[in-house]
Amino acid sequence: MEKNLNDIKQNKVVPFPKLKERLMEKGLEALTNKKFSEALSLLKQAQALERGNHEIELGIVICLIEVGELEQAKENCLAMLNEGVGDYFHVLQIYVTILIQLGQYDEVKSTIEAILDEGSVPPGSIDNLAQLLELSNKMLYADRVEVESSQEDIMEQLQQVLNNEEKVGEQIATVQNLKELNIRKYLDILVPFLTIPTKHPVVKTVILQLLVTNQVDLEIEVEKLGETRKVNPSKLVDPSMSPFTSKVLSLLDTNLQNENPTLYETAKEIWLQHLFILYPLTMEEEDPAAYAAALHLYSAELHGMELENRSLEEIYGVSLFELKHSLDMLEKVERLSFIPH
Repeated sequence: MEKNLNDIKQNKVVPFPKLKERLMEKGLEALTNKKFSEALSLLKQAQALERGNHEIELGIVICLIEVGELEQAKENCLAMLNEGVGDYFHVLQIYVTILIQLGQYDEVKSTIEAILDEGSVPPGSIDNLAQLLELSNKMLYADRVEVESSQEDIMEQLQQVLNNEEKVGEQIATVQNLKELNIRKYLDILVPFLTIPTKHPVVKTVILQLLVTNQVDLEIEVEKLGETRKVNPSKLVDPSMSPFTSKVLSLLDTNLQNENPTLYETAKEIWLQHLFILYPLTMEEEDPAAYAAALHLYSAELHGMELENRSLEEIYGVSLFELKHSLDMLEKVERLSFIPH
C-alpha cells in the first residue's frame, strides 16, 4: 500500500503557481528580442500547461516561421483556424502568407476564394486578401509559362546577363521580365548579386523591388556605395514615403514651388531618382534642410541658373560645409543614374 501511495505522489506533478504566465512572459520577451529558438522553447512549455491560449499559439507560429519550420507553422496555424483560436482573419492572413512562402499557390487560391465566397470578410481584410489572391493567380500562371519555356533556359540566360557588368540596361530588362514568373525559383541567382560591390546599384534596386512585390520574406544582405545592410524585402517600405523624404519635399515646396514650379519639379524628380538608386539605404541621420538646399542648387545649375550659396544657406538654415557635403553626395549618386547599355 505504501508503494502505491508513493507512485501516486510521484505521478501527480503540481506546477509552480503562475508558471504558465511566467513562461509566456519570458517567451514573448525573447520573441520581441528576436531570440526565436529560446522563445519557441519557452512558449512550447507554456503551451503544455494551457492549450488554446491565442498569445502562446500565435507566438509559437511566429517563432516557427522565423526559424524556418514553415510546414510546422502552417500546421499550427491551420489548427488555430479550425479551433477558433485568436482573431480569425489575422491568423488567416498569417496562414496565407506561410502558404505563399512555401509556394503552395493552389492552396492560397482555394482558401481565399472559399473565404470570399462566404461573404463574411471584414472590410479591412478584403483588399489584402484580394491582393494575395491576385498574387497566387499570377504565380500559378507563371508556373504554367515556365513549364512551356524551360526554367533551365531562363536561369542560364539570367546568369549570363547578370555576369556581364558592361550591359546594365540588358540586366535591368532581363530582371524586369521575371515579374510574371515565380521569382522564388531564381533567388539563388538574384540574392547573391545584391552583395557584390561591383554590380550596378540600379540593377540591385530593380531586383529588390521584384522581391518586395512578391513578398519574399527572407533576410538578405544588400551592398550599395560601400555600405552593407541586412533587410527583409517583405518588410521594406517605399523610400518616397519615409519621414526624411517628406521633410525634404516639404522644404522644397515651401521655398521653391511658388518661386519656380519648373525648378521644383526638377528638384523633386532628382530627389526621387536619388532615393531609387540608394534603396534600401536610408538617410535618416542626414539633415533634410541640407539636402533640400543641395537639390535647389543642383536643379538651378541644370537649368543654367546661378545662385549664391550664401542665399541658400540663409533660406534653408544650413552651413556651407553641410550644403557642399549634400551636394557632393547628390552628384555622386546622380552619376549612377546614367545607365550603360
